[in-house]
This record gives sequence, C-alpha cells and structure tokens, in this order.
Amino acid sequence: MATTPQPVQITDIAGRLKRHWAVIAVLAILGLILGVLASFAVPASYTATTTVSVNPMSSDPLSSSVDSARSINMPTEQGLVTSQKVAAAAADLLDEESVDAEEVKEATSVDSPEDSLILAIHFSGDTARQAAAGADAVAEAYLMTRRSAASDEVDRLVQAATKQIGEIQEKSDKPAYDTPIGRRSLAIQADALGTKLADLSNVDLNPGQIVGKADTPSSPSTPSAVSLGLAGLFLGVLAGIPIALLRKEEDSEIGGVDGLHAIGDQIVLDGTKDTNRADTWDIAAFMLKIPTEIGTDGPFIILVDAEEGSGRSITCGQELADALQRRGRTARFVDAGAINEGKISRGWPTEKKRTTWAGEIIIIDTTHLTSDANKVALATRSDSVLLARSTTDDAAALRRFAGLLKSKNVDIALTALFPPLPELVALSR
Repeated sequence: MATTPQPVQITDIAGRLKRHWAVIAVLAILGLILGVLASFAVPASYTATTTVSVNPMSSDPLSSSVDSARSINMPTEQGLVTSQKVAAAAADLLDEESVDAEEVKEATSVDSPEDSLILAIHFSGDTARQAAAGADAVAEAYLMTRRSAASDEVDRLVQAATKQIGEIQEKSDKPAYDTPIGRRSLAIQADALGTKLADLSNVDLNPGQIVGKADTPSSPSTPSAVSLGLAGLFLGVLAGIPIALLRKEEDSEIGGVDGLHAIGDQIVLDGTKDTNRADTWDIAAFMLKIPTEIGTDGPFIILVDAEEGSGRSITCGQELADALQRRGRTARFVDAGAINEGKISRGWPTEKKRTTWAGEIIIIDTTHLTSDANKVALATRSDSVLLARSTTDDAAALRRFAGLLKSKNVDIALTALFPPLPELVALSR
C-alpha cells in the first residue's frame, strides 16, 4: 500500500535548517568578507547639494495674467538641470577640477519637493571639494542657461515686432491704405506692436537664485565597510537558506542506534542483533510503563507506528499485543488503517468507544495510515507511543514524524530498532 506524500511542515524546514546550519554559517561569513573587501574596492564618493529657487518667467506679455506658479513645469526644469547644455556650461565653470561635460552629466542628479519651486541639485565627486564645487557650478550653469534661453526668446519677439512695425510703415505709403479706415487699421496695429515692444523691454529675466550653497561633505556617501559587511552577511544568510533546504540528506537511512538517537531524545531498544523479533518485542513490552491495574474509567492506549515493509506477515502492533500476551497481559489490537480517516480527524476514538474499551490495554497500529496528521492526532489521544523502525527505514520520514509529535508535546515512550528482513533471515540461520 503506497503512502501518500505528505505536505511540507514548518518542523521539516526548521529541522533541515538546523541540520545544515554549517552551510548557512559558511555562506554568511563569506558574504561578510566579500562585503568588507568590496568597501575597499569601491572608490570613495562624496555628494553635495545646492538648493535653487526657480523664478517664473514669461517672455510673452500677453500671458502675464496667467498664474506664475503654472508658468513653470518643474519636471521640465529638472530635465534642463541634467541636460547636456547645462553640463557643458558647468564643465567650463569647473575648469580647475578637470572634468568634462559627460562626467558632469553622470555626476548630477536633481529632485524637487512636491508643489514647490525648489530644485535640490546633487553632485557626486571623487573629493569633498569637487562635490561642493560641482553642485554650485551646475546650479549656476542652470541659471545661466535659463536666463540665456529667456533672453533669446525676448530678442526673437522684439525682432518679430520690429519687423511687423516696418511692414506697417511700408503699407502706409501705399494707395490701398490711403483711406481713413485703412490708416486707422494701420495705426491700431502699430499701437499694439509698440505696446508689446514696451512690455518686452520690461520682462523680468531673473531665472531664480541659489538659496543654499553646497556645504563641503565631511564623510563619503559610499557605504562603509560595516554597512557593506552587514549587507554581505545578510545576503549570505539568504543564499544559504535555500541551499541548506535543497541539500541532499546524507542520512537517508537510520543505519543504527546512533543515527536514531540523532533524530531526537528518546529511549531506543536495539534489536538489530536479535535472531527472533519476538525477543525484542518481549523486552519492549517489559520496558513500556503499563499500569498493573487498568481502571474502569477508561482504557490504556498504546500507539504503535512502523514504516510499511514487504514480507512482514503481521503488523508491529500485533507483535506487541502478542508479547503482552506472553507476559500474561491481554491487549486488544486495532488496525487504524482499517478506520475511516475522516472519523479519526473528527475525534476517533470517541468517548463512547473508550467506554467500551474501559479496563483494557488497546494497541492502535498506525502503520497503514496515510496521513501523518491523523497519526499525530491519535498520538495525542494515546497514553504511550512506541515507534518500530528498521535500520533501512527512511530517516528523513522518521525525523519529520518525530518533529510533528514534538510540536504537539507528545513524548515517544520507546523506539524499537530492527534489522531489515534479509538481515533478520541471515541472523536466524
């Protein structure tokens, strides 16, 4: 009868991590060392910040009634700060620092508080002095570029208006406009253009001002050896956990008493040298702490669990019942595999069933149960738990089951260890 694979439990994960803690520790230490070494390999970098207040500028007098805050698009201004044109102008101002426009552009970043006309311009340099000078130079280059662009736009509008006025003067000498209406029309256009030229001469071309010059940074902005080391340590632990969980278990079989003891604290009966299993079960029956007199208020329940194996004529629970019989004790054998698992999950054996068993020793054999959860549930309703395993049984499965029992505060009263069937036949010869 094949056993249905059980879902992974937290106890399985915790147990596997505990067994392979050395893998996690090695990777954590390796990550720590690499992090510290990286701090020496990464060149030091300093960052300084210059704050600029941006003034609204409108080179079109007709738009003077527009809200000044709306005449500035701050994302556009941030893009201008990091543009190639501003970088080239800043590189010229940083002539003593020997940096080109491309280096300035890569070293510059900018942000702006929401709903404000403030730009925070950041510059990263190899030295603290370079960082401060670079931030101020980019800010000045930005203001210069913005002022130059606004001035060029005003000059363009002035030239356009002046050209239009010249065209009006030429039209005034033509016969087609030598009428009162024509002359009036030309006069209105000339007056409008004159007003526009006057307004253009009064346009405020102040692009803004530096409201906070960059302070020379006292410490580098690159991570320190401590922070990089801790980051490497953390990454090492993160890398070690999946490796530890996926690591192949070396102890796939119990192997012997030492391997069984490694699974947890428990009393182990070593029957690997016994030529007759009945001898081992006689000792197991003797070692179990069974009351001499069972009260009439209920039964004394012993749960027996073993891994299924071919060639075994009777179950381990029946072998224990026979051993008790040889010691003069009667026991009722119950094969839990024959009980509907839904009944077990709902609380079998019920109080009614326990009443019918009152005064008896009940051996519940869970070997043929497919659900570990139901096995543990029955263990919590039992007075004693005995495990029967052979040296070739799956150690991981036993470790898992023992972890589940421990999570429910169920103690394993005794574990009987047997040789596999071929070895038992060889011993009996």
